[in-house]
Amino acid sequence: MKRRNALSLIGGIAGAGTGVLKSGIGIASAQNYPRENSRWHTHADVMDRLATYEHTSQGAVSLETIGDSIEGRELVVATVGDGDTDVFVTSEQHGDEPTGTVALLKVLQRLAAGGNAVAPVRDELTVHALPMHNPDGGMRNQRTNADGIDPNRQHDYEPGATDNPSPETQAMIDYVTALEPTWVADLHTQTGDYVDDDGESISASTFWPIAPAAQADAVERSKRMNWAMYDEVDDEYGFANMSQYPGGTGANIARNAYGIRGYGSALLEMTGQVDDRGQRMEGKMVRHMRAQIETLLAETADGSLFARDPDLANTIPERGSSSPWPWDSE
Repeated sequence: MKRRNALSLIGGIAGAGTGVLKSGIGIASAQNYPRENSRWHTHADVMDRLATYEHTSQGAVSLETIGDSIEGRELVVATVGDGDTDVFVTSEQHGDEPTGTVALLKVLQRLAAGGNAVAPVRDELTVHALPMHNPDGGMRNQRTNADGIDPNRQHDYEPGATDNPSPETQAMIDYVTALEPTWVADLHTQTGDYVDDDGESISASTFWPIAPAAQADAVERSKRMNWAMYDEVDDEYGFANMSQYPGGTGANIARNAYGIRGYGSALLEMTGQVDDRGQRMEGKMVRHMRAQIETLLAETADGSLFARDPDLANTIPERGSSSPWPWDSE
């Protein structure tokens, strides 16, 4: 892994006085695989935004390249805060689920800007964020990586493994296991329309590790995370209606793999994606997911997360298992 400062990442500032930051990434540019919807970020967009946060944050944000995708796109973790408690957030393991990337970049932007509202998080936590886990898939607007491998089925490889078919996931495994964070959050999008028992649309689903080998204390911490999001976000946002995600027990899925390793672990699934509901709906999705992340950060920073009753997570309404997907959960 290599530490990158703003100038080394962006290759300098192009155009004196223009304020335009240019990414140094030259491989398989965004023009090769245009997004289906221009509102979502390309890999180059993400690199530029991270470089901007580092450049303007007066040292609060640092960037680290932890590996490369199959096609050579950099996997960059942004770190902000100097607290003793480490937490890790990743998004877009599936390249056709970019909502989490948009939300996570907004969270990083707010943390980078500083101010009284985020001071407790920056003081108590060190937040590590990988906003584009699967950039090759993202640039194709496809679920899998460039070799057709699902990155979220490869998290059971050992640290340092050289045979993982998803180098993107192996980079995360190596980084996270060296970090040993208090928790890991994994941001996704669930495709389909789901309703609760009252016929109301479900806007998001969350879940915790249920693999048989998941460590008991990690499962309890994970349930606290899930209950905190449900208790705060479901009540605070009028359009929020959250449920339990019907996830499986596979040890190769991130949610379970990091619970097995002893970390708190939460899956966040927003309902919907690019469809006929338009930009207004997409904006609500981003605000909702951002609120979930910021709830976890705030409650971890002030300690209230650890006072929550983990058993209350079991009372979160179940989403149901029907799905149009031809693959297993997550």
